[in-house]
Amino acid sequence: MITPTQNFYRHAVRSPRKLSTGIDKGVDALIGRMKRRSAHVRKLKRDAQKVRKIFDGELAGLTREELSGEIQKLYGQLRGRKKSSAALKLRGLACAAAASKEVLGMVPYQEQLMGALAVEEGLFAEMATGEGKTLTIALAGIVAGWQGQPCHIITANDYLAERDAETMQTLYRFCGLRAGHVIGTHTPSDRKLQYQAPVVYTTSQQLLADFLRDRLSLGSDFTPAQRLMHALVQEEDAPEQELVLRGLHTAIIDEGDNVLIDEAVTPLVISRTYANAPFTACCTIARELALSLMQGRDFQLDRKRKDIRLTPTGEEVVQRHSHRMPPVWRSHDRRNELVVTALVAEHFFIQDTHFVVTDEGKIEIIDEFTGRILPGRTWKQGLHQAVEAKCGLEITDPAETMASMSFQRFFRMFQRLSAFSGTAQESAGELWHIYRLPTVKIPTHRPVIRKEQPAQTYFTREEKFAAMVEEAKGMACEGRSVLIGTRTVSDSERLAELFAQSKICPQVLNAVRHEEEAQIVSRAGEAGMVTIATNMAGRGTDIHVPEAVLLKGGLHVMMAECNASGRIDRQLLGRTGRQGNPGTYRQFHSLEDELFQRFLPKLQRARISAAMKGGLPGARGLLLKSIDRAQALSEKGGVKQRRTVLQMDSWLDEQLSFTRPESRI
Repeated sequence: MITPTQNFYRHAVRSPRKLSTGIDKGVDALIGRMKRRSAHVRKLKRDAQKVRKIFDGELAGLTREELSGEIQKLYGQLRGRKKSSAALKLRGLACAAAASKEVLGMVPYQEQLMGALAVEEGLFAEMATGEGKTLTIALAGIVAGWQGQPCHIITANDYLAERDAETMQTLYRFCGLRAGHVIGTHTPSDRKLQYQAPVVYTTSQQLLADFLRDRLSLGSDFTPAQRLMHALVQEEDAPEQELVLRGLHTAIIDEGDNVLIDEAVTPLVISRTYANAPFTACCTIARELALSLMQGRDFQLDRKRKDIRLTPTGEEVVQRHSHRMPPVWRSHDRRNELVVTALVAEHFFIQDTHFVVTDEGKIEIIDEFTGRILPGRTWKQGLHQAVEAKCGLEITDPAETMASMSFQRFFRMFQRLSAFSGTAQESAGELWHIYRLPTVKIPTHRPVIRKEQPAQTYFTREEKFAAMVEEAKGMACEGRSVLIGTRTVSDSERLAELFAQSKICPQVLNAVRHEEEAQIVSRAGEAGMVTIATNMAGRGTDIHVPEAVLLKGGLHVMMAECNASGRIDRQLLGRTGRQGNPGTYRQFHSLEDELFQRFLPKLQRARISAAMKGGLPGARGLLLKSIDRAQALSEKGGVKQRRTVLQMDSWLDEQLSFTRPESRI
């Protein structure tokens, strides 16, 4: 039975603060830089040493039963307190570390303790790949769980949420807690049960979707004060009985740059489908009209912005054929919008790059930043139906929006927010401006000795792929392991074909072949193994490299193409040389790569091509510099998209200014 007070806090959320603009934004940026100064790292190091002193001192001689008793005592001291003393939290972390040694046989490094302390400070901690973030987050989750408030640990995907919760379950149990996990296959009753755990592992999509569904089930009266009044005089069938969440308070985000930056481009939408036969018929007609139009004459295409505009000639063509559409879709704006959407689907949404078609004939969207399938996701405003028409699939019914919220707004509603990632420095300013998260870089446990090999440049993709196959063959013959990172499913499949022609059978990991991800990645470090993977190999699962391979030079990472963000490249390259092990990496580029084609002007591409053909000195350097420029332009576009999402939040605030802030979805 939920008491009125518990119900009050169950619905309480933090009202997102208004973001600074103009001169205030500049001043705020200076404050953010001050918050990121190295003094924070020194403080974390001093506190970690204090924790280690407690761990090595008074806790070292305790028996298992005595340690359990100490944990129960500490649990009682921390539970329910809005603010606990710093000394009590340091002791709590020391007890959690002692429990890790007792139950898992894992003694946290000083750097892992620093990462856990960063959570208490509300920081975004950059920890290099392979530094043990899973244990670090569990230690922080235990201390947060002891305080009695809901704690959600956000992971990159369902697999990691389930894996991490189960891997650390014995540690949580020993500490008097339970770790739940919520994934896409869970039913509402399963979700409600899992969310009752003190610490819950899940993804940002699952958590926000459940939050919005809870808000919808409550109707218009979902502010804490309104629900408290209703609880005092409420009828028996209270909406609270249908809720799955027990509130929002603490969020600890793994791979925080992916969640807070990359995914923030698109709001999450709760929708429902409805039958609309005229619309589905129009999608097929619009597709036929789009194919009859000629680029340059009938429409202008902007690859950089992924934008298409009809010319007056193109609009006349569409008008002449508009009689084929149902009457409701014949107006100037509606018919043109349908045709433009069909053109966008045709030119900018490529199979095995942006989506895959399942055996059941369904469109599954691929996450550009992780290379993973986004189950259940659909494009809105008719784009999903346009892609289905392009692929000759059965066109599904459109959907209407029931609730929507941006991830930027959602995570600003938590009372406590912190995050981890191997790549955060590039987005430090944005993380501070939007989420008030200062970024600190946690030092590595051992010095990084991985070596960068000179980048290779080619005219065509096929020349580049051929060179990559030859280099990988040589590395494998030497007894080393090779990981090849690609941007798209189609590139990974093409490389697999070339390897097969060379009598080598590589492992392939992409959005189509994802069922055995953990097993594939776990074998990727074996001697002579060649693994081809999209960006999904850059996050989550460690690659174990045997000693025999380390003696030969370790894992060799080959990057087939630069990504739109340098952070994604760093994630992939960070797979080698972890924990002070040897390793090498090399980047491969061609003038046909999407990054060049989309973001560099045609004239600049022509000059680089001419310089390379002429063998001019500095031609290779010019190409490599252009990569930085192209990525900068790409990231600038991403910032603009996220700014648009924030602007939509601001408009929502203005339109609903007559309501209480916490009541706005």
